Amino acid sequence: MKDMVKISNLNQTFYTKDGELEVLKNINFNLMEGQILTILGPSGSGKSTILNILTKLLKPTSGDVIINGKIGYMFQKDNLLEWRNIMDNITIGLEIQKKKTDEAMKRVERLLKTYDLWEFRNMYPKELSGGMRQRVALIRTLAVAPDILLLDEPFSALDYQTRLLVSDDVYRIIKNEGKSAIMVTHDISEAIWYKVQLLIEMV
Repeated sequence: MKDMVKISNLNQTFYTKDGELEVLKNINFNLMEGQILTILGPSGSGKSTILNILTKLLKPTSGDVIINGKIGYMFQKDNLLEWRNIMDNITIGLEIQKKKTDEAMKRVERLLKTYDLWEFRNMYPKELSGGMRQRVALIRTLAVAPDILLLDEPFSALDYQTRLLVSDDVYRIIKNEGKSAIMVTHDISEAIWYKVQLLIEMV
């Protein structure tokens, strides 16, 4: 397996009116092909800063970042547009990138049918549950065919029971689609849950 992401000696310092604020210090990790990596830490510990560096929204103070593949980003909130139906929400990334081709639409159709969203394609976000909205948000991310998924606390807005169900859905979809993923969370139970799933697979 090859490295999809390799971070070496990563440091990030922000400069404020009160002086320097060191957010990341000597961070090192690899994400292998097909691996799901969880980054656990409290709010304000720099987890989202790592994702912002990976998406090139932020340039690191120092260190090396190697990315082998196209990145897709799933945010904390689903950010679905209430005036667009589910199909139009899922294809918005393709529209922005001007890649709404017949091949891409076949991929979207397959994803919707595989993950039980096809019958909801003409509905609007307000008609869906919170868990289903997150599933739509993941399919929207997958629609642009990324190699690497970044998930920024994607379950934090959900109640505990829904979070468990959606976590299972998201894990299943990521593994079925053969994607590499980095998920950040402040919830230790989520991190342990993903670790347990990986251990079960290895048995």
